[in-house]
Amino acid sequence: MTYTDVFGGANIYPSDISYSAVTLTADITLNWPEETSATSNFATSIIDVTASSGGLSIFLPAANKASTGQTILFNNRGAQTFLVKDSAGTQVVSIASGTQWQVYISVNTTAAGSWVSLQYGASVSQANASALAGTGIVAVGTLLAQSMPVTAFNSDYTAGTSDRARTYVWNATGSGTLTLPDAATMGNNWFINAINSSGGDLSVVPSGTSLIDGLASKLYQPTESSVIVSDGTDYYTLGFGQAVQFVFDYTTIAIPGSGAYTLSGSELNRVVYKFTGILTGNRTVKVPDTVQQYWVDNATTGSYTLTITSATGSGPGVVINQGARSILYCNGADVVNADTASLSSPISVANGGTGAGTAGAALINLGGTSVGIPIFTAASESAALSTLGGTSVGIAIFTAATEQAAWTALGVAPAGVVDGGVF
Repeated sequence: MTYTDVFGGANIYPSDISYSAVTLTADITLNWPEETSATSNFATSIIDVTASSGGLSIFLPAANKASTGQTILFNNRGAQTFLVKDSAGTQVVSIASGTQWQVYISVNTTAAGSWVSLQYGASVSQANASALAGTGIVAVGTLLAQSMPVTAFNSDYTAGTSDRARTYVWNATGSGTLTLPDAATMGNNWFINAINSSGGDLSVVPSGTSLIDGLASKLYQPTESSVIVSDGTDYYTLGFGQAVQFVFDYTTIAIPGSGAYTLSGSELNRVVYKFTGILTGNRTVKVPDTVQQYWVDNATTGSYTLTITSATGSGPGVVINQGARSILYCNGADVVNADTASLSSPISVANGGTGAGTAGAALINLGGTSVGIPIFTAASESAALSTLGGTSVGIAIFTAATEQAAWTALGVAPAGVVDGGVF
C-alpha cells in the first residue's frame, strides 16, 4: 500500500481527525484513523497530552502507512515531561511541560521511518536531546547518552564515517578482515570497537599509510577484543585483551653486524625470539625495562658473543652462546637468567653423566682402575698385553698363531721341532 496518487503524483493522506486529548497514565501507541482501527488512540493533527507521571511514552504509528509530510502536533498541558518515540522505540522528541512540538514524516520506507521535530512558540531557544543525538549518541529522556550499537558480521567489512562508536562482532567460522578507513580521513577521535567471537582469526587492517599500534595490521585471535581509536594519522588499540591460549608466540629477527640493537615496534612483547644473521663483532640486544620473559634462540654466526640486556639497566645482562637457547626475564631493571636450578656441568654420575671434564677423569669416576684404564685405552693388543706385564717373549708366545710359531718365539729353530717335541 502506497500513498502516492498514480495519476497526479501528489501525496495521499489518511483520513484526518483534527483534534484529540489524551490523559497519559501508561505508554500508548497511536494509530492512523482507519475503518479497521481497534483503538481510539488516533494520530490526530493536534493532540493535547496530560501525563500523570514522568517517563511515559507515546509511540508513533507506522510511517510506511502514511505519506511523507504527514504531521502531528503535540501540546503538553500537564506538569510532567513525556516522550514521543517511533514505532521501533527510538526517541524522536522529549516534550516538557507547557511546550508544543510538531513532528512530521521525512522518510516512510520502513515502519519506523524518519521523523523530524519542530518546537512551536519557544520564547527562549532550547536544546532537545533527540535533535542533538547522532552517531555514538542517543537520547534517553531529556539527556544524551553514549551509544555503541552492536553489529555482527561474517564476511569482510570496510568501516566508514558512519561507523563511529559502533561495535563489530566477527562471528564467522573462519578468518576474516575488518578494514579501517584512512585515519587522516577520519580525523582525531574517530573510534570503533572490534570483537572476535568466532573460531577463526580476525585481521584489522588500516587503509592508506595508517598503522595500528605501529603495525600494518593487527591479528585478533578468538575471544580477543579492543577499542580502536584514531589520532588522525594512525590507529591505536585500547584495552586489547589477549587470550591466554594465544599469549605464547614466536618471532625471528635478523641482527647482523655488531654493537647494540634495541627491540622496537612489532618486535616488542613477544615471547620466543630467534636471532639470526652474521655477527661482525660482539652484539648486545636491548629489551625494554618492563617485566617480561624472553625465550632466546641464538642462531647467529660469526664467532662473536650475543648478550641480552635491558635498555637502561646497570646489570651485565646474559650471554647466550651461539647455537644455544636460554630462558630469561627482565625484572623491570635488568635481564637475568630464569633457569638456575638445572644440572651443572659436568653432569654427575648419579644424573647420568661422568662427573668429569676429561676422558681420564671420566674413566676413573666410572670405576676404572690403574690397570684397567690403560688396558681400556690401549691402542693395540700388544700394548694391552704389555700393560698386563707381558714381556716381548711372553707376548709373542701368547699371540703365536701356531705351535711352531710359539717354539720359534722361544728360540727353537723350525728344524728342531717335530710334532710339538724338541730333538
